[in-house]
Amino acid sequence: MFYRLILLFILSIANIAWGSNTLAIIDDTHDTANISQSGTYFIDPEQNLSFETISSDLYAKKFRPINRDYLQFGMVKGNIWIRTDIAIRTTNNLPVLLEVNSPRLQYLDLYLPTLYEGQVQAELGGARPYSNKPIKSPHYVYSIPTNTPPVFTVYMKLSSKLPINAKIELKTLSKISQDNQNDLTVTGILIGILLTLFICNIFFFIKTTHFMYLIYSFLLVGIVVLHLSIHDQVSQFFPDQTNIQERIYNLSALSCLCAIVFFSRLYLDTQLYLPRMDKLLIVIGSINAVFAMLFTIMPSDINILVLSIIVVTTLLFLTVHAVIAFLKDIPFSGYYLIARLTLLTGHSAWIMSVYGIIPSSTLFEWGLTITIILEAMIHFSGMIVQTTPLIQKHTQKNKYGQVEMMDLLSDISNRLRRQINIIGGGLSHLEQAATSNDTKLFLNSSITANNNLKNVIERIDLLSDIKDNTPPEQLYPLQLNQLIDNAYNTIQRLDQDNTLLEINMHNVEQVEVLQDAAILQHVIECLIQEFKHFTDQTLTLDIIRHDANRDGMTLLEISCSPIPSRIQETHSFDLGMHYISLLINYLEGEVNTDENERRITVKIPINVHIRPSTNDLIQHHFDIIVFGQMDDDLQRALTILQTHANRIEHLTTLENLLDYLELPEKRTTGSIILVFDNGGHIPHITQQRLMPLMRTEDQCLLISNNVKMSLDYARKLGFDGLLPCSELDTQLEQQLLRLIQKGDRLRNTSLSRVNPLRKTP
Repeated sequence: MFYRLILLFILSIANIAWGSNTLAIIDDTHDTANISQSGTYFIDPEQNLSFETISSDLYAKKFRPINRDYLQFGMVKGNIWIRTDIAIRTTNNLPVLLEVNSPRLQYLDLYLPTLYEGQVQAELGGARPYSNKPIKSPHYVYSIPTNTPPVFTVYMKLSSKLPINAKIELKTLSKISQDNQNDLTVTGILIGILLTLFICNIFFFIKTTHFMYLIYSFLLVGIVVLHLSIHDQVSQFFPDQTNIQERIYNLSALSCLCAIVFFSRLYLDTQLYLPRMDKLLIVIGSINAVFAMLFTIMPSDINILVLSIIVVTTLLFLTVHAVIAFLKDIPFSGYYLIARLTLLTGHSAWIMSVYGIIPSSTLFEWGLTITIILEAMIHFSGMIVQTTPLIQKHTQKNKYGQVEMMDLLSDISNRLRRQINIIGGGLSHLEQAATSNDTKLFLNSSITANNNLKNVIERIDLLSDIKDNTPPEQLYPLQLNQLIDNAYNTIQRLDQDNTLLEINMHNVEQVEVLQDAAILQHVIECLIQEFKHFTDQTLTLDIIRHDANRDGMTLLEISCSPIPSRIQETHSFDLGMHYISLLINYLEGEVNTDENERRITVKIPINVHIRPSTNDLIQHHFDIIVFGQMDDDLQRALTILQTHANRIEHLTTLENLLDYLELPEKRTTGSIILVFDNGGHIPHITQQRLMPLMRTEDQCLLISNNVKMSLDYARKLGFDGLLPCSELDTQLEQQLLRLIQKGDRLRNTSLSRVNPLRKTP
C-alpha cells in the first residue's frame, strides 16, 4: 500500500509538471494568450544551429516547456529558441498581434514555417535599427497574417549579451491598445511627480543659489531618461541607430549614480564633517562619470556585469556613508539614511528581477523607477526641512510662543523706545555739565543702564524681525575680526559688573562676512552677557574659523568657558538662553554643552569671502622682544620674525629685559614679549617681575619645550598664551597677530586690564 502511494505521488507531480497548455488560443472570450505558459524552449549555446535544424523532428523532442508567467533567463550565452502552437478562433476577424515586451533584447528573429517555411519574417532587437519594426511601438509587435490555418506554429530566436527578460503574449488589437494606454498613464503619473520635484528644485536653486538643488535637478532629469530607456521609448527618436536604447540606458543610469554621489556631498556637507569620506566620494563620482562615457560610446565592448558591479558597489558605499553620518549625528543624516536604505533595498530587488532571481514582470518594469522616486521624495522632504522659510517660521513660532505674545513685546518695545531716547538725551546733557567725580561716576552708571535698556529693545526688535523672516539687511561685507571687535566694544558699553573677559581668535584674518553679520555679532554679544561672571573669574571666548570651505560657507566655532553654574537650559520663553538658541537656530547653527568642563560650544555656518594674506596686517606700533638663550628654537623664531617690519629686540638676561621695560610711560610703542623657557630661569618668577613694568597693551607669550605645560597652567602663571616649540613654524605668526590685536583692544578700551590670577612680588 505504501509503494502505491509513492507511485501515485510521483504521477501527480509529473502531471503537474507536464500538464501545461500546449496551445495559445485567441477566441471571442480570450483576448490575451501568454506564450510563456504554452510555449517550449531550447538553448543553443554554440549559436550554430539553423532554423531548418531546429525545426526538424530530431530537435523537436529537445524542446522543454516554459510553464511560467514571465520568461526570465538572466544571462544566457547562446540562442534561445521558443516554439509555440497558436490557434485563432475569433468570429469577427479581429486583428491579432504577437507582442514581445523585452526592451533590452538585442536580437529577435520571428519565423512562421506553416506559412512561409524557413524564411524569417521579422528581424528585430535593440542591436538593429528602430526602423526595422513593422509596427512602431515601444515593444516588438508583429501582426499575425489573416490567412493562417486554424492551428499554426511560431518560432522565435532570442539572443542578447544582456540579461534576457521577456513577456511574450498574443493580443487582440483592442487589448494591446488598452495595455499601451495603461502603461503610458502610469508613465505620465511618474514623470509628473518628477517634473513637480524638478520645478521645486529649480525654484529653490534660484532663491538660494545652492548647487545642491541644481545637481538634484539634473538627477531628476536623469531618472526620467532612465525610465524611458527601460521602457524603450527613446529609440523612436533615432530610427536608424543601433543599440541606442542600451547607450541611453547606460548613460542615464551611471549619470544618475554620479549625480547622487555629488548630491550626497552637498546634502550632508561631507567636506566639513567627513573630509576623508568626501575625497572618496569625489573619486567614486568621477569613476561613475568616466564609465558613463565608456558605456555610452562602446556599449558592446564592456561586459554588462561591470556596470552592475559599479552600481552595486557605489550604492553600498553610499549606504555606509549614510550610516557613518547618522552615527556622527550630522544634520539631516536621518533623512539621508532612510533614502539610502530605500534605494539599496529597491535596487537590490530590481537587480534580482533582472537576473531572474525574482521572476516578476511588474518589479522589472516599474520597480526601479518607483524606488528612485521614493528616494527622491525622502531627500526632498529633508531639503524642505532645511531651507523652506515657512517651515522654519512655523518651528520658531512653536518655540517662542503665540503670536499675541510677540505683538505684546513689539508694543512694549515701541513704547519704551521714545522714553529711553529722552532719558539718554538728558543724561548726555548732564554729563557735559557735571563737575565732581562722584557726579560723573553716577552719570556713567546711569548711561550704562540706559544702554542696557536699549539693548533689550534691540533684542525684541530682532526677535520680531526673525519671526517675520525679515532680518536686518547687510549692504556690504564686514571683516570678521572687526565684527568681533565691535561686539567687544558693545559689551564694554553695556558692562555694569567689571566683567573680566578674554577673547582668543584663530584663523579669522582676511575673512569678510557676506551675510547675517549683524545677527552673528549680536550672538557673540549675547553669549558674553549671558555667561559673564559676577566675581573675579575670567570668561574666555575662543573664536575659531575652520579652514574647511565650500561654496563660500565656513564653520565658525565659538567656545565659552568656564560658564557660570547658574546657566541652565530653559524651555520657557525668555531673552536669555532661549533667545540665544533662537538666533543660533535661525543661523542654522548648533549648541553643545559640556557640563564637566563647564563649556558651551556654538557652531555656526557663515557665508564668507577670504581675502589674500598680506604682511600689512601686522601692526608696526608694537615692538617684539625675544627673551631667552640662543638655541635652535630661538633661532627659528628670529628667522620667522625677520619678515615683519616690527622692531625686534633679543635679550638674553632678565636684568636687561627689566631695564628695557623699566620706564613704560616713556615707551611710544607696545611690547610683545616672547619668553623662551630655555635659560634656566623660572617662568613664574620671570612673569612676576615683568608684570609691574608692563603697560596695559603689552602681551607676554611663553614658548616652552615642556610637554607637560598646559595653556590653563600658563595663564595661571600670568602669561597671555602658550606656544610649544614644535609649533613655532606653523603657529608663531598667528599667535603674534592674535596678541597684537588683543593689545590694540586693551589699549583702546576704557576698562583697566585686571587679572586677579597674576600676583606681583
